[in-house]
Amino acid sequence: MRIGTFVGILLVLGAIVFSQSAYTVNEWEQVIITEFGKPIGGPIDEAGLHFKTPFVQEVHRFDKRLLRWDGERHRTITKDRKTILIDVTARWRIADAEQFLMSVQTVERAHRRLDGIMESAVKNEIANFNLYEVVRSSNKIIEEQAKITAAYEEDEHEGRPSVSFTLGKQVPPLKTGPQGELLAGRPVVNQRIIENARRVLNNETTKLGIEIDDVLIKAFNYTGEVERQVYLQMNEELKKIATRFRAQGRRRAEERRGEMVKELETIESGALRDAERIRGEADAEATRIYAEAYGQDPDFYAFLRTLEAQKTAVGKNHLLILSTDAPFFELLSDPKALRR
Repeated sequence: MRIGTFVGILLVLGAIVFSQSAYTVNEWEQVIITEFGKPIGGPIDEAGLHFKTPFVQEVHRFDKRLLRWDGERHRTITKDRKTILIDVTARWRIADAEQFLMSVQTVERAHRRLDGIMESAVKNEIANFNLYEVVRSSNKIIEEQAKITAAYEEDEHEGRPSVSFTLGKQVPPLKTGPQGELLAGRPVVNQRIIENARRVLNNETTKLGIEIDDVLIKAFNYTGEVERQVYLQMNEELKKIATRFRAQGRRRAEERRGEMVKELETIESGALRDAERIRGEADAEATRIYAEAYGQDPDFYAFLRTLEAQKTAVGKNHLLILSTDAPFFELLSDPKALRR
């Protein structure tokens, strides 16, 4: 009975000692062992079963994957004195687990330290760039605008109607280096923020065992004052666009009216020319017919021409009084007078 009890006690003690000395490391973890609060050895990042001195040594686990930091949206001022609200996120990792343990110990505390470091880095770098250099990522918008402008000028030169417009003032292109690399723009700003934050983190007085892997400007918004200025500018630009549309429309209408007047004059002159030609042909035909009639019966032709002359001279609704010795009366009373 005593032997069984003793064996049971030994088994329990062995289980306790084993549980206090054995530990496992996962694939995504790194472990620091401390003895009486002081780190011993380096980080253990090999997955599997490991052992330590029971009751004396303690296991501290840290994630070795990329971790996410999200800052609060805050105000910052650009080089051209525009106040914007900017929202930044970063990816970081624990590069030195021992230093991390001695400086901040937990991820929550690390995030609080990063809040100040990243906000300072963002403000310092944003202040070195104009607003358009922070917003844009390339010169593509400038290149597209140049294509549109070239097409517009070509249409204008060839007399074709066209419309070309851009919102906002003409924005200068992002600066580039000798090899064509960008010296400004959102990617450059992100990289500068990373370098600024790394300099602070690598400083001996603020070394936290943290490495910044990437920084991303998630979003930015204009403040109320800047937003109103932007809307006013857009409104003015839209008015300019509308004025340009109207001017182009009026110019095109004038061109069409000029073309119509010219075409109408051409049609009218052609019609008058045809009318004169037809009238001349008709007169010639009438003269020919009159000549034939005169040749066939001169007396009748003279009689008919006299009647036509009377009709033309008297007109409608007129009373004609003839004396007996008038040529017209003589013709009516004595047809033989035609021969005289």
